Amino acid sequence: MTNIKLTYEYCLNSINQLSGELDKINTKLAVLLTFSGVLVNFGKDLPSSSVFINCTSTYYPCPACYLLKFVAYSFFIIAIAIGLRGLAATSSTRNGKIILPEQLLSDDWNRAEEEIYLISLIQYLEKETLLELEKMRNKKENIFSLASFSLGIAVMLLCLDEILSISIPVLGNLCLNLPH
Repeated sequence: MTNIKLTYEYCLNSINQLSGELDKINTKLAVLLTFSGVLVNFGKDLPSSSVFINCTSTYYPCPACYLLKFVAYSFFIIAIAIGLRGLAATSSTRNGKIILPEQLLSDDWNRAEEEIYLISLIQYLEKETLLELEKMRNKKENIFSLASFSLGIAVMLLCLDEILSISIPVLGNLCLNLPH
């Protein structure tokens, strides 16, 4: 087997590997979107403006609880929007350009020597498919990272909201014990 045939096989394997990586990233994005939906449903049961601090017969609403929940949902929306953008099909997500058999049967391709034929085919696959797939993979990886970061912030905010709502009765008791 000549080096050109090895190079051609390597090019095809690289295209298959990149396609597999794109599929994995799409799966991760789908899981992230599903997880976001579950967390949004969970978050609706957390307190917001319905939490009050009882302090010397006066009830104070907890604006921080509302604000934390509002900002958390804002980050959920951002994570979902970014995740959907990552899954959206664009022209470059269709595995790059392929050479149609009709093109390969043209006189320019068909009458070329095998080595020249393979070199031309490799160059075409690299430029039109391999490089396009690599760009798309990198773009989707960045999108996934950004969506994951946004989701992480939303989860942390919901946790802070829960901690704050649990702490409200304690704060109320401290307030009741203050000298009047």
